Amino acid sequence: MDSQVTYNTEKVSTKRVRYEGSDQLRAGYALCYNWDSNSRDFTTDGTAATSNVERRTRVEKPAVGNVSRFAGIVTEKYDGRTGPCMVEVYVPQSRGQAVPLWTTANCTIGTTQLFLTPGSYALTTNGVRLVGEAAQTVDRSTTNGTVLAIFKAPLIQLASSARSRTTVQLPTAAIWDNFPLAEMKLNPFLGSLLDADFTRAGDLPDTRFVDATYAASAAGKTPTEHMYLGTTAIGEMLLFSTTDNQAAEGQWAAPIVVSGGTVWGFEARIKQSVVTDTKAGWFVGLMLGQKLAGDLIVDGGTLQTEGSLGFQAKEGDGDKVDFVYDETGQAQNEHDDDYLTQAGDTYFTVGMYFNGTTIQGYLNGVATGTAIVAADISAADFPTAKIFVPTVALKAAHADDYTLTLDWIRAAQLAV
Repeated sequence: MDSQVTYNTEKVSTKRVRYEGSDQLRAGYALCYNWDSNSRDFTTDGTAATSNVERRTRVEKPAVGNVSRFAGIVTEKYDGRTGPCMVEVYVPQSRGQAVPLWTTANCTIGTTQLFLTPGSYALTTNGVRLVGEAAQTVDRSTTNGTVLAIFKAPLIQLASSARSRTTVQLPTAAIWDNFPLAEMKLNPFLGSLLDADFTRAGDLPDTRFVDATYAASAAGKTPTEHMYLGTTAIGEMLLFSTTDNQAAEGQWAAPIVVSGGTVWGFEARIKQSVVTDTKAGWFVGLMLGQKLAGDLIVDGGTLQTEGSLGFQAKEGDGDKVDFVYDETGQAQNEHDDDYLTQAGDTYFTVGMYFNGTTIQGYLNGVATGTAIVAADISAADFPTAKIFVPTVALKAAHADDYTLTLDWIRAAQLAV
């Protein structure tokens, strides 16, 4: 019979790979495949179209672009090797083998979960791919080192369904590769997560408000403001108004600490029906959670004053969207006005990524505009350390029909 464990030996799977970096490696370091390598036979004559096995034999330091392609953990035999060099790695398997993992965590046996983290060889408690569970109680938070751990094959990152969308119409990899979305869906205690494309029950906002205005009809009364689901197969949520100064707004239960906490991301795909001035104003992003009463955008088009961070289309400037933030008692900061120019009934995506220091805006999948840097975040007019929730709000500025449509919305932050 095939025994899993022999005397003083754990039965593990290993693989020899070529480390392309120049750092000194330690036993327990995490490595990822250089999956987009175009090299061939140690030259540069390959292309992305080439069937190239080196994409599964060359490895590098974990980074945002490769963490979904985890290669393995450096074995004890190759401790201290300096690259570039050949190296042996423990290959992850779903068989519960125990191996040493290099970590920065204060580990408790059977409790501490260890994750792959972009930009680090060490495993942490708040990375993007779960690869191990501590099988030893040892504090490596001051002096980093190895912990014996049950080595797990990482979950495959959940893909976004394209349906009829192109890559730039889907959530942006540069933002979402920083989060263990698959694990967060399975374990709500890993952090805050909103992932709604309005094709599933429960995707609508957890707190909703629509102004109770009605018009006479043959059937009795018809709402003139509304929040409802669309009729397309991709899934949509529509906010509709046809009465001046009336509102439709919603917030989701996914609290985000906007500064001073762990990394977070926000992104949405959205469109408005017309771009004419003085028809309506809207906001999508993060706001203070509150009892909604139609005042997230006050009459005249300014945002409520209790704190916000995101993207605002002002009623007086119908084709522009601004990147803004606001703090209680302070004037709203138009951080990056005219962030984008929109066309009527045309989708675009807007997003934000906080890397622990700065908040970068994204437009249609590309980092765009002026980032909100540490000096901005520490200023009096930024909602420093506020706890916000994902929010969408529409405020009419005219009696004409106006529709704001949300294709999907996503927000995430790992637990502090």
